[in-house]
Amino acid sequence: MSKFFDDTQKAQQWAPQLRENGRLDVVSVIDAIKQSEVTPTGEAEPETKLEIPAEKPGRALLKTSHTDVPLPPSAVEAYGSLRTRVMKLQGAKGIRSLMLTSSVASEGKTLTSLNLAVSCAKLRNLRILLVDGDLRSRGLSRLLKIPEGPGLSDFLGGKVSADKAVLPTEHENLFVLGAGLLNGQPSELFASHLWPEFIAWASQSYGIVIVDAPPIHSLSDAELISAGCDGVLMVVKALSTAREIAQKCVSRIDKRKLLGIVFNGLPSSPGTDYEYYGVSN
Repeated sequence: MSKFFDDTQKAQQWAPQLRENGRLDVVSVIDAIKQSEVTPTGEAEPETKLEIPAEKPGRALLKTSHTDVPLPPSAVEAYGSLRTRVMKLQGAKGIRSLMLTSSVASEGKTLTSLNLAVSCAKLRNLRILLVDGDLRSRGLSRLLKIPEGPGLSDFLGGKVSADKAVLPTEHENLFVLGAGLLNGQPSELFASHLWPEFIAWASQSYGIVIVDAPPIHSLSDAELISAGCDGVLMVVKALSTAREIAQKCVSRIDKRKLLGIVFNGLPSSPGTDYEYYGVSN
């Protein structure tokens, strides 16, 4: 991987080179997606509404739309392309649990995790579980305005069963597990035997498990999370992520689990809606 990184250039400039490398199965480029709806802390500005269906009193359907502004068609198509490749991996390699991470904060991994999960949930007979694995910043939980209550940290702390903490959403096949109330060090929680037990349970109960993990740089949480997952996608913000930081972070991921790199915010070429850099096996 080291030959694809240069100390002085940005991520967009090494994207075409990845196309020539056969070591990655999936490399998808996501079109520029408006990030202004999310504050630096990961909290969405517009309030997410909760609806209580009459047939299930007291059971909230979590809305996954964090803004009234719809995704542009090019972004929808790009997420659909990424979904297709994830589905191919599921069939070819039996991928059931997928961790999304990034080098540093604010690269768009949480929005990418959410939109990929929503895209996958549109397929029939495929139940998706989206997990907020960033127990420190709780980015996904903040983005979706998940109500206070038990979540992943509570399960890892032995305080609740996982099925009691999972929330249904407005999408019939999409379910969300929030971060919960943090008690203890995340690294210790993910190092316990309960994390692989959770992944085993979730993989049996759902078609695909998508984990929004913390950034790799300066934290060990993502490495511990990836140990229990089948595969890893790394989100890189084009024109922003320094090569030496990305190189350092990629080297900390098990190469057998690194499925590809998603470039977020990559400007479109003239005459196209989005760009995709594919890699042959």
